[in-house]
Amino acid sequence: MSLLRKTLLYLLLVAIPVAVGGGWLFHTLIHRGIRYEVDEQLSSDLAYVSNQLSSAGTLPGRERYRIGNPHVTIVPASRQVLPVFTDTLTYDLFEKELVPVRKLRATIQVDAQAYLVTVTQAVGEFEEIARLLSVSIIVVFLLLMIVLIALNGWIARQLWQPFYTLIEQLRQYRLDARTPTVFTASNIDEFSQLQVALNTMSQNLHRQYAVQKEFTDHAAHEMQTPLAVVTTQLDQLLATEPLTDEQVAYMEQAQGSIRRLVHLNRSLLLLTKLDNQQFTDQQQVNLSEIVEKQYRNLEAYAHHRQLNWISHIVPDVYQRMNPYLADVLFSNLIKNVLVHARPGTNTEVTLTASGFSTTNAGSPLPFPVEQLFGRFVKNPARPESTGLGLALVEQIAERYGQTVQYRYNAATALHTFTVLFPVN
Repeated sequence: MSLLRKTLLYLLLVAIPVAVGGGWLFHTLIHRGIRYEVDEQLSSDLAYVSNQLSSAGTLPGRERYRIGNPHVTIVPASRQVLPVFTDTLTYDLFEKELVPVRKLRATIQVDAQAYLVTVTQAVGEFEEIARLLSVSIIVVFLLLMIVLIALNGWIARQLWQPFYTLIEQLRQYRLDARTPTVFTASNIDEFSQLQVALNTMSQNLHRQYAVQKEFTDHAAHEMQTPLAVVTTQLDQLLATEPLTDEQVAYMEQAQGSIRRLVHLNRSLLLLTKLDNQQFTDQQQVNLSEIVEKQYRNLEAYAHHRQLNWISHIVPDVYQRMNPYLADVLFSNLIKNVLVHARPGTNTEVTLTASGFSTTNAGSPLPFPVEQLFGRFVKNPARPESTGLGLALVEQIAERYGQTVQYRYNAATALHTFTVLFPVN
């Protein structure tokens, strides 16, 4: 969840109980205010009745005072009732239902005569008004809160727009661009400081990348040239006569070491270029053609090792990759399966739309499986190996969102490498 949405969510979660609590408090205050005014009115009515009784002096007849409101009853002088307010229900003849009323009862002493006076006031409509006001205030408050949250969200989006612009520029950032990326400036101090820091970082990275790329290119050229010269001179030396068997053996060992050094140099330079993100060219590569070509090229070597060379290649399998890296990826896996397969066994290469796999029979790994894709990890029985082939496989696969898996079946002594392609 984004920071903006999370902020708005927290505001909403806080505003809801505040709205409910505020509505309850407002309803309570209105209800108490109305109750206070009603009690004031009842007290005033009681004082009026007391004044009327005092001015009349005597009662012409009891029936005259048996009226609905106020209700006056002659009581013994010894009976004294202090003013008391109560809530009750009274049947309304017009509404034909019970309605809530507020009642005040007290005794009034006029000379030697005592009167029990009861005055009432219907409060149903007042409570209806209080309820209507409370609901209206809550609804208005909620609507106002929604408007304020929406405005806050709009304002926050405008304020955070420079940040989103920086994020989009970071997504499109390319280390191999001709010039360093210049991030957009902002009139907000915090984002302006971030923009300055990103521009400085971009310039430093671009400078370091250029230096490393230049070093890699020069190293590749400078190292390959003398190795090629030494290889050529050894070939020419082997062609001279007379040479003893011992001299020939030494020269062949030197040639083998040089070939291994050339291969090691190429692998290290390729790993360096991968680390520096130098292979930016991508296109839809027909993997079926690449795997089929490598399978055919290595068919003679497979027969030489007495392997049952089997392939299951689905035509027209495409993945978006760099063509050279795709060739390196599948070449290393296929050569690996041929080199380590036990003679006289089945060796399979399978390519489908979902992935690529190789299977061969062989001895268990001489090192922990966790080290299989590490650099310079190799079988001690094969000192000529550089130990970089599977490291290249894993790094190339990760670059294009592919997953490399390894499985060994101890019962059948089968090694299986699988490359799972991402869903396009």
